[in-house]
Amino acid sequence: MNDPNLFKLTENDKIQYRNIIKKIDINLEGVILKFIRPKVEIMISNGKLNSIESELIKKIEELLLILDEYPDLKEEELKKILFAISYFCDQNDEIPDAIPDYGYLDDLAVVHWIVQEVKISISNFKSR
Repeated sequence: MNDPNLFKLTENDKIQYRNIIKKIDINLEGVILKFIRPKVEIMISNGKLNSIESELIKKIEELLLILDEYPDLKEEELKKILFAISYFCDQNDEIPDAIPDYGYLDDLAVVHWIVQEVKISISNFKSR
């Protein structure tokens, strides 16, 4: 039931999400970040975290570390991070979070995808 491979992003999903990412207003960074703590508290208050929820929280922490360690992040990467966090905080995304065992599969897929993309971008920038 907690297999993170049950939900995969398609190329069409990624195209759709990239179009949304382009429209993210980076001036809303502070507002978007304020939603993380309450969202994680809701997850924790429901009792024991399953493996998907635990992995999702770790990936969100990675994004927050990237924001902290790279204050001069390119705007495109910042938008990706803000999108991933917004997606995570939205309870009624592709798979509503309230669905037991499956509700966070899409969140994990989106956040994982963004973490990978941002890390590649940072790695390419550092190697120049």
